[in-house]
Amino acid sequence: MIKGDRINLIPMNDEIFQLTLGWINQPELRDFTNSRFPVNEYEHKNWFEKKANEKYLKIYGIFEKTSNKVIGIVGLNEYDPFNRTAYPYIYIGEQTNQAKGIGTESFNLFIKFLKEEMNVRRVYGFLFEYNKSSLSMLQKCGYKLEGEMREHWYKNGKYHNVVVVGALLED
Repeated sequence: MIKGDRINLIPMNDEIFQLTLGWINQPELRDFTNSRFPVNEYEHKNWFEKKANEKYLKIYGIFEKTSNKVIGIVGLNEYDPFNRTAYPYIYIGEQTNQAKGIGTESFNLFIKFLKEEMNVRRVYGFLFEYNKSSLSMLQKCGYKLEGEMREHWYKNGKYHNVVVVGALLED
């Protein structure tokens, strides 16, 4: 467990499996991820088990202490120990739990873990230009705009620009 003020990051479990299956099948959440299609339980189980067996590319549930509920996940898409880089991601599953600072706290806690425990010195990410709330959260976590890939992603009938962001975790 990785302990924070309002949240703890907890290892995957059956509850997180069920919650993430429901969340990824919400069209409004899928619009902000690179998932295109609804996911069936079999596909989700394969993804979930793969993450559970990965040495570094783990996911953690965001356990909110006041509600006693898992409200989202944070994890790694990529990790390069040679270059000391990582591509972390986060999502809060229900809109009622968004825009409360919980995502920022969770992501900052995870980045601190990456720096202190996994020796990461640079984090980066990609997001759709229309995902203004995630961009704002990442900027609060020290990320800077690094570039843009024009019309890089086709989703919902049109091409979208993808924003490239990153942060150096130097002292």
